[in-house]
Amino acid sequence: MEFYTMVQDILIEDNRVKGVVTDKGETYLASEIISAVGREGADWFSHICGQHGIETQVGTVDIGVRVEVRDEVMEFLNENLYEAKLVYHTPTFDDKVRTFCTNPSGEVATEYYDDGLAVVNGHAYKSKDLKTNNTNFAILVSKNFTKPFKTPIEYGKQIAQLSNMLCDGKILVQTFGDFKRGRRTTEERLCRNNLIPTLKDAVPGDLSLVFPHRIMVDIEEMLMALDKVTPGIASDETLLYGVEVKFYSNKVVVNSDFETSVKGLRAIGDGASVTRGLQQASANGISVARSILKTLA
Repeated sequence: MEFYTMVQDILIEDNRVKGVVTDKGETYLASEIISAVGREGADWFSHICGQHGIETQVGTVDIGVRVEVRDEVMEFLNENLYEAKLVYHTPTFDDKVRTFCTNPSGEVATEYYDDGLAVVNGHAYKSKDLKTNNTNFAILVSKNFTKPFKTPIEYGKQIAQLSNMLCDGKILVQTFGDFKRGRRTTEERLCRNNLIPTLKDAVPGDLSLVFPHRIMVDIEEMLMALDKVTPGIASDETLLYGVEVKFYSNKVVVNSDFETSVKGLRAIGDGASVTRGLQQASANGISVARSILKTLA
């Protein structure tokens, strides 16, 4: 194990993996290499695939908002499900929209990437002393692209960067009431709102200046549908934070043992667009280890 060490390149000869080179100039040789770089490393691995001709497909990019409501609104789902994962196909555009990463009594948080990009996320603490009165979760619109477009990661980054530009590098927040009415949330209206934001430095604004019309419609239709499952979600006071975007859209072509088009190089997890979350990624790690053990038997 090496800490504070980045892999700079993957060594490949005659379409077979040979090892890796680190940013410290170190070379490690191996007959089996696993790329498990996570969402943050998806862009890096995308470039590696391009440089070495590793087979990929144009993947899905998930773009949306983080929703914050009172715990009481989500009480039934929070008490009966570990995490509510609800999928909806919107009536207007037939787009796939889903909920993701529910945090009961949690906090909305800012997630920073190496290039300074700020996107919204959320978490919850185990300690009762650190719990809040609000639940947050993501609503993500899945966008699939066709040729000639081939840079879904950049597409997601551009939308997030537009939000950062409007908010001086911070996260934008808007009430659902203002979202529906097509008006900007102001500091004064946010102070009057019954729901207190847990992300204290979020900037009141207008998400319609950030998202394409289609995504705006998808988010509103998803919230109205969720309101029938757990009434109160589509309240005017519900808070929407933007932008939440998941960078796992470099879809690497792998076989049933997660081996890429390069012999001995396996790609797993969110960074290869094989999984979509912690539980799947954990299972993926166990599965690829078993695949490698089979080759050694």
